[in-house]
Amino acid sequence: MIKKVLIANRGEIALRIMKTLRQMKIHSVALYTEMEAADLHVKTADQAFSLGNGNLSETWLNISRIIHIAQENEVDAIHPGYGFLSENARFARACEEAGIIFIGPQSDVIEKMGSKIMASQYARKSNIPLLPRMEGSPSELIEHAHKLGYPLLVKAAAGGGGKGMIRVDTPGMLEQAVFAAAEQARRYFDDDKVFIEKYLVNPRHVEVQILADNHGNVIHLHERECTMQRNHQKVVEEAPSVSLNAKNRHELHQAAVNLAREVGYRNAGTVEFILDEDGKFYFLEMNTRIQVEHPVTEMITGVDIVREQVEIAAGKPLSLSQSEVKASGHSIEVRLYAEEPAENFRPSAGTIKKLLLPSGKGIRVDSAILNTGSVHSSFDAMIAKIVTTAADRAKAIEMMTEALGQLLIHGITTNSSLLLNIMKDNSYRENQISTHSIADNLKKWSGAEEDEKSSLMAAALFLWMERYGKNVGSGAWRLAASEKVKVNQQEKELFYHALGDNGLHLSYGSHNDAYEDILIDGDKLHFHRNKKLHSVVFNYSERNAMFLINGVHYQVILPEAVVTPKIINGRSVSKLLDLKASLFGKVLRVNVAEKQKVKSGEPLLVLESMKMENTILAPDDNTISRINVKEGDQVSDGQVLISFES
Repeated sequence: MIKKVLIANRGEIALRIMKTLRQMKIHSVALYTEMEAADLHVKTADQAFSLGNGNLSETWLNISRIIHIAQENEVDAIHPGYGFLSENARFARACEEAGIIFIGPQSDVIEKMGSKIMASQYARKSNIPLLPRMEGSPSELIEHAHKLGYPLLVKAAAGGGGKGMIRVDTPGMLEQAVFAAAEQARRYFDDDKVFIEKYLVNPRHVEVQILADNHGNVIHLHERECTMQRNHQKVVEEAPSVSLNAKNRHELHQAAVNLAREVGYRNAGTVEFILDEDGKFYFLEMNTRIQVEHPVTEMITGVDIVREQVEIAAGKPLSLSQSEVKASGHSIEVRLYAEEPAENFRPSAGTIKKLLLPSGKGIRVDSAILNTGSVHSSFDAMIAKIVTTAADRAKAIEMMTEALGQLLIHGITTNSSLLLNIMKDNSYRENQISTHSIADNLKKWSGAEEDEKSSLMAAALFLWMERYGKNVGSGAWRLAASEKVKVNQQEKELFYHALGDNGLHLSYGSHNDAYEDILIDGDKLHFHRNKKLHSVVFNYSERNAMFLINGVHYQVILPEAVVTPKIINGRSVSKLLDLKASLFGKVLRVNVAEKQKVKSGEPLLVLESMKMENTILAPDDNTISRINVKEGDQVSDGQVLISFES
């Protein structure tokens, strides 16, 4: 019997596991690094122990340290969640050797299915179709790749999460892609083996959730569609898939079950497939862990997948048979990422100043940021999963649209506008999508679908708070003035003057608006415009503010002031340009030196943030005056990286 479980993970998945453990009356043990000591998963667990400080290999990927903590505290089992060590065969084997139950499949099965090459061999044995592919050394791949025909996809054999995957459209791109994918694979998975497969131009991504116990029972919990992706990482998932007919749905489910039987699988797992434009499916990979998107399956089947995982690990048979698995309704999950889609999904770690998450019937939010705090740069960019469930897909989409319209996060940038625009777009609503839909529509979907009136409303309310709201009654603020502000990165020069003690008149181009009786009430601003009462959710902090108007976010800031003269190496530099970090992260590489002349667009350094590499480019032709960071340094948003002389 399992009485105490250590969760070798953090954030929302740790909280999700704790929720089920609490219901099962099982003691939970959390882990944390020094930067996470105040995080929600630490506060929620029955016990919590520090992994110390350092990089991931010294903390969350430190197998011996985690096993030692488990043994010292008489832990019966370890749940790995997803990511980190969840699909690490060495970790599962270390648990087995220490006499600790690993809540997941056997170590040898993780090893087999962790290699995409080996997994494909088991798929062949199970008669599951595979895309045309080629394996071999880098030189062999480069020499013979033309036999498959272009476009191609170079893939890391041990990869996942889009790492070590590079599309190749022409022969001239191949050699660089093979070696770049191998280098990424070595860095992220400690295995530089890669292979090549035929690239489908407009594919869909569908996966099947399976459960298998130690008594020979293997069942599926229907399928999920995960076609909406960015950079090979999922953004929107739903269950069931509306891209399947009855025949290929049955064949897909059976293929997943057959593969699990063939490999001798135990516990929860997911078999992933890719669909071509004719609806034919091909094996992609098997994930030997719980998936990020498991909530949509739970919502349509009523099965608690974490509970099943724990019961299977304890040696119990599955709690239900295949005939008892029923699916009803439709569920959609969107991943809220701390990133800026319009800037190539640039990560956005930092401190959350205001947080309002959606709630209501049919809405589920899995998140560890329910208490406002910091979003750490060392971890994945996903900060919340918002799930809606309704009788059918159309209703679930409408519910999600309304839920995203309730969301407000101030202090970091998120992909909320992208998610909202996807939900509103006819191509998504009519299921005319592929895994490239986000990339193809990024310019249209990444910006807020704003109107000029709402944009000016946000600007007016910001100016009232910035110039007048703090100084009502002073008498000095009644004069007319002009001000430049940025609304969602669009700069506007506004003319304005006060209207009594609680109002503002604003003009911009041909627009003239009056905002009267402005009143701050908690996190809302109430005011009259055109004799109509309006209420706007907002948060104001340090000369910038976030407004939620008709479900759309408007961030308003004052443009940065001109950099003042500074003294460098004992001399005055009248025009110094400081290149500041626009994200939190770690310096991976510095490509330049002091006194070096650089051209506009030349790579200066590489920052890693939230598992993504971000190359910082020279803003213009210039000479480097000072480099303020070195490889390995952790940097914060706004920190000066490099100084230039203009």
